[in-house]
Amino acid sequence: MKRHLVSLALLMLLSACTGQGGADYRAYLTKKGVTEIAADEFSHCRGYGCRYIDSGLTLTKKDWEPIKTLFKKPADNAAEERTRIAQAIGLFEQKTGAITGTDQDIEGTYRQIGDFQHDCVDESVNTTIYLSLLEQQGLLQFHDVAAPTARLPVVALGLGPHQTAVIAEKDSGTRYAVDSWFHNNGQPAEIVALERWFFGWRPKTSHAPNHSPE
Repeated sequence: MKRHLVSLALLMLLSACTGQGGADYRAYLTKKGVTEIAADEFSHCRGYGCRYIDSGLTLTKKDWEPIKTLFKKPADNAAEERTRIAQAIGLFEQKTGAITGTDQDIEGTYRQIGDFQHDCVDESVNTTIYLSLLEQQGLLQFHDVAAPTARLPVVALGLGPHQTAVIAEKDSGTRYAVDSWFHNNGQPAEIVALERWFFGWRPKTSHAPNHSPE
């Protein structure tokens, strides 16, 4: 019960700070120096905390085909759409990784160092960009894109701070972490209820340490 109340209070606080969907995520991206968010020209972060921003990226019609194919048949429900979103994030990473050199990125932050690696800030920003592209293409029926959010050590059971992209289910308002930091480049993202994620959730299959120090 106590944990539930803490979670509820935290969700209310974060909702007040970051909002849901709409222009909020764009304002966040702008603060990070990301101003290009369109299918024909978008940006990409790398090198830890968006230290480097690759601008003017674009995907070809061939690049888009497998992504759009995921959503060709309308999803029956929000849960099914989340599965497709997770897969789409992996495909976006494959396509942009080949362009930017971040196809060598591995899970976590410090398992491999370099300008073409991602920390959780890079991952959450890039994932939010990809979610925005899906939204702009009219491929999301059940979800809105929200601003990235973070979990703190005091809440995440003593674990380190960590950041994630976020989507909000339109009907219920339930928010979900869309976290690609736990896996190597090109793998489907993890999507989990934000309330669980806040308390230190991590996939059992990940070898990444359960924190990022940003």
